[in-house]
Amino acid sequence: MFKRVLPTALLAIFLFSCHQKPEPDISYAIAPVMVDSTTQLQIRMTLPASPDGTTLLSFPNEAWGQEGLFGTLGKMQLLNVEGALKKDVDSSRIVLMHPKGIKKLEFEYFLKQDFDDGLSTRRIYRPIINNTYFHAFSHNMFMVPQQREGHQNIVLDWSAFPKDYTIHNSFGSQEKVQVLKDMDMDLFGNAIFVGGDFRVSQGNIQGNTISLATRGEWVPFQEEDVFQVLEQTLTCQRNFWNDHSQEYFTVTLQPFPQENGSSFQGTGLTNSFATSISNNDFTDIEQLVYLFNHELMHNWIGHTIKNDNEEEQYWFSEGFTEYYTFKNIATNKINGLTGAFYINEMNRTIRDLYASPVVEAPNADINYDNFWGNRDYSKLPYWRGAVFAFYLDQKIQQISKEKQGLDDVMHQIYTDATTKGQKLEHDYFIGVMNGYWEGDFESFFRKHIIEGQKIDLGGFFDGLGLDYEPMSDIYELGFEFDGDRKKIERVVEGSKAWEAGLREGDEVYSRSIWQGSIEHQVELGLKRNGEKFQVAYYPIRKAEVPQLKPTASNIKKLGF
Repeated sequence: MFKRVLPTALLAIFLFSCHQKPEPDISYAIAPVMVDSTTQLQIRMTLPASPDGTTLLSFPNEAWGQEGLFGTLGKMQLLNVEGALKKDVDSSRIVLMHPKGIKKLEFEYFLKQDFDDGLSTRRIYRPIINNTYFHAFSHNMFMVPQQREGHQNIVLDWSAFPKDYTIHNSFGSQEKVQVLKDMDMDLFGNAIFVGGDFRVSQGNIQGNTISLATRGEWVPFQEEDVFQVLEQTLTCQRNFWNDHSQEYFTVTLQPFPQENGSSFQGTGLTNSFATSISNNDFTDIEQLVYLFNHELMHNWIGHTIKNDNEEEQYWFSEGFTEYYTFKNIATNKINGLTGAFYINEMNRTIRDLYASPVVEAPNADINYDNFWGNRDYSKLPYWRGAVFAFYLDQKIQQISKEKQGLDDVMHQIYTDATTKGQKLEHDYFIGVMNGYWEGDFESFFRKHIIEGQKIDLGGFFDGLGLDYEPMSDIYELGFEFDGDRKKIERVVEGSKAWEAGLREGDEVYSRSIWQGSIEHQVELGLKRNGEKFQVAYYPIRKAEVPQLKPTASNIKKLGF
């Protein structure tokens, strides 16, 4: 059921009444202030002082692909004692120096938006603070004592904000004073905080609160339809995992302007996930269906089932999440999507993987720098892992004569994670799969995940009796930009870009590129020898990449 929430409290799992309020270990009082005619957040922090006179606060200068986050910090000062402070950029710490023997410190710092060139996908993961709203993640909003680990009692005081100013975050909604009792500091450091003109809509699943917080006037869809997709997605996923334990969950939906094409992204967090999406006619609700299903699945894959080594197991946490996104949508007919959707999404994923210039890069190359700094590597574990999961699912069903599938593997891994604290690492995964496999699974795993070799999908489809096309169009942009993306640096001779007339050295004054899409034309405004001209072409080339036919027979054989 969808309903608009009035300014009343949403009770979260971590919130307690005044009668139960514990003595806080750490407290934050947050207030909106004007500094040099710009809105900033003033954050006054009370925390234990280190006995040796040096208290260290963690505040990452680099996180989630963002650099220079220290640039979002304004004035800082100790309030209750004389002392000094410094920014240690290399270690991502704020160092507070004060007299020894002090038990408590009162420390004030200001947080500001450090860009003024408009909101975009590149800016979403930085603090957004203006006179209308704020949007920030805990790691780039709240400093935390480096010496304080494990569980702490935390108080967040928002009472300085206007009465009609929405306060909403991963731990509750419309609470002007929040008490987070026995808070896991890792969970606190992985949260979303928004405020201002956000609208909050609320519902429940088996008595557990769910909510959607969004703002702005949406062009491509109605808020009520978005909430319905959220409710249906959460219900189906919780049923799949047989897990209705989460008493509070929220989604934030942030619009940003984009003239051409569509972009969207999301981040799974504590009790929540934060999404941002382009607000234009190129965006549609089916993109949100995908985004919600992918990010919500991270509540279990990637959060409950944790990677032992984050990037090393992205093939699982991102790739298997991607696969179960398609499968969950089709199995439960979310927004009317069925088995044909599943086949189309798997076909697209196969095309994207085979078209990738790093398609056979070893798993070791998917490291932090490559994943966050190179689009080819950032997408590789999604595509490789999803195709691998698809293969395992169908193969296990074939081996067991439809009595088992990848779902059984996932449930076993989930049980081990929740009862034994087992993390997802390679030897463990191989051991689980040995119970469902015929032959040498370790060698298969090493070949296709560790070494990154492609799976023979054509032979696999033949073995399953699936109808497919052996050749298909795959994405090829056909040229490369120079460093500032204002000129054509190289054109692939014989490509569609070459046939359309692109040449090395052409200046680019406008562009519309649907990255990875073969359904949309690349449109470029170019200048050569002082003359302007335009080109448009489909960025495709023929390749031996098998594609399943979305026939009724295939849909039935695949279990839909």
